[in-house]
Amino acid sequence: MATTTLATLLTNSSARRVVDIDDDENRLSRLPPITDSISTVHAFISKWDPHSSISSRFLRATTHLHSYLLHLAASPARSSRSELMRTNSLLQSAMNCLDQELRNHLLSIPDIHALTDTISTVRSIVETMLSTGYGEECLTTYQSIRRSAVMYQLNQLGFDLHANRTRKLRKLKWEVLDNRIQSWIDTLQKAVRSVFFHERQLSDKIFGASTQSVRDSVFATIISDIAGTFFSFPEIVCKHVKRVPERLFRLLDLYESLSDLIPDIESLFASEPVSSVRSKVMSSLTKLSVSIQTILYEFERSIQKDTTKTETAPGGQVLALTRYVMNYLLSLSDYEAPLRVILADVPQESDASSIQSFDSDDRYGSPVSVRISWLLLVLLRKLESKAEKYNDVALSYLFLVNNVHYMAKKVDISTLKESLGDEWVAVHMTKVRRYMEGHVRSGWAHVSAALPVKEEETVERVREFEMLFQKVLKEREGWVIVDPVLRNEVRLLVESMLVPAYRGWYQVYRGKMEVRFASEDVQNHVLGLYEGSRSGSVSGSGNGSGSSKLLRRLGCYLPQQGDMSVRFQIEGAKELASEFSLRYPITYDVQQHHELSLRHQIQNFDSFR
Repeated sequence: MATTTLATLLTNSSARRVVDIDDDENRLSRLPPITDSISTVHAFISKWDPHSSISSRFLRATTHLHSYLLHLAASPARSSRSELMRTNSLLQSAMNCLDQELRNHLLSIPDIHALTDTISTVRSIVETMLSTGYGEECLTTYQSIRRSAVMYQLNQLGFDLHANRTRKLRKLKWEVLDNRIQSWIDTLQKAVRSVFFHERQLSDKIFGASTQSVRDSVFATIISDIAGTFFSFPEIVCKHVKRVPERLFRLLDLYESLSDLIPDIESLFASEPVSSVRSKVMSSLTKLSVSIQTILYEFERSIQKDTTKTETAPGGQVLALTRYVMNYLLSLSDYEAPLRVILADVPQESDASSIQSFDSDDRYGSPVSVRISWLLLVLLRKLESKAEKYNDVALSYLFLVNNVHYMAKKVDISTLKESLGDEWVAVHMTKVRRYMEGHVRSGWAHVSAALPVKEEETVERVREFEMLFQKVLKEREGWVIVDPVLRNEVRLLVESMLVPAYRGWYQVYRGKMEVRFASEDVQNHVLGLYEGSRSGSVSGSGNGSGSSKLLRRLGCYLPQQGDMSVRFQIEGAKELASEFSLRYPITYDVQQHHELSLRHQIQNFDSFR
């Protein structure tokens, strides 16, 4: 119906010139004799070959024949029925040839960069068919050939419209769907700036003699359905993708790539006939925005509901949850621009809205900065609640030292600092200092109080200290302070509490009674503390203890350098290890001890499950 309506509009637009000829007897009389035109048309039809070139003389003769036909129809008294039918039959034969010529020439036009002569010939054929009342046939042929050409070009770019409809996408596994998403993203810019844009130019050139509204309508008949299907892909993905954290970055990729092209899309599809395409683009962006907001909310809930036991971080190590969240937020900060738009109108939690910027710079108060700050606060609260699960208060403090320092250090050496500012780092490093002091006070004050420092100290008091010191050393063999600078600071604090006083006592009384620990022994034992297994450091590698269970529950597994080597040995997959290192290049400096890019790990988790 749309094609018929447009064809009528095209024919009427072009036929106005013919009506003028028909109504003007003097002008018709000035045309060449009709017998010449009939002879020209007869000669072309009788010798017509699909590979032969079409002449401008034949096109003029065909137009003249149509004018003569209109003249006969308007003057029945001066014409016979048989003459009218012969003329009409001849014109119909000419149009059949022109339709085939149009088809052949259109098939030889790959895009707007085709030879100028070819496009000029197509334009002449189109104008002739329109002016002789064959607009519907002309448009049907043009639409059929150009729609196939556009779909072929998209397919060559790597995106098959038929294979990416709702019914087929919903049955795909994530690995396959993920590849389809990447294919769409790779195709998007070329589709808009090359395929669709050049198709618009081609329509304007070929139908250049028609009005702007006609050219807009011709372009719409070719592109609207195809572009609508193409731009609906993100919306279809949103319907079928699971709302789990590792899917977020793919949706952000879709949103970012599509939103970047909004100026091009609005310009290209500005006319009313293609307004449905603009609507489809905005619908996809809206659906992506809602899905992204939902996943962010689910990510927050996954932190709050995490039930991983502190046993998975023995000795107060950095919890797998902490590594996961910080790496996740680091990846999230890469999407500052699209997230500013997505989060701009999202109501914040009451506590989140009260978060004030630590820095006077306005960029630290952006919706993205506020959301990241809030998620860090959620993580901090979760860590504090987990710290309470330890039976030993000193170990609770040590757990907080390691985990909060990991958070602060990760922000300080990454792009997260651009979102949070210097003062956020300073505030949380101050927290680390307080936790460190709390650890020393709760973990060593009672040992210091047991020191034999007075002359009248009995042998029993000395033995009590020795047993207590030995017991503390044994209990804390697996305790760890991941950061070497903090580790040395705590050692020096403990040393200052114990060694000077013990050395003074020892130098006086070491010959008067049997003493198990020399002052150097106490010092050496203290300076050997907190080595642990060195897991989870921002500046060191971790063994990832317990991370599999946690991250599988969250929906992804984020390999750490330590546990990957073990995993590869167990599975006997040395080839996989080398492939992994090639696919996921190191993205941060040596201070991070080669932590792998979380963004790639999350997106490609399923292929390593």
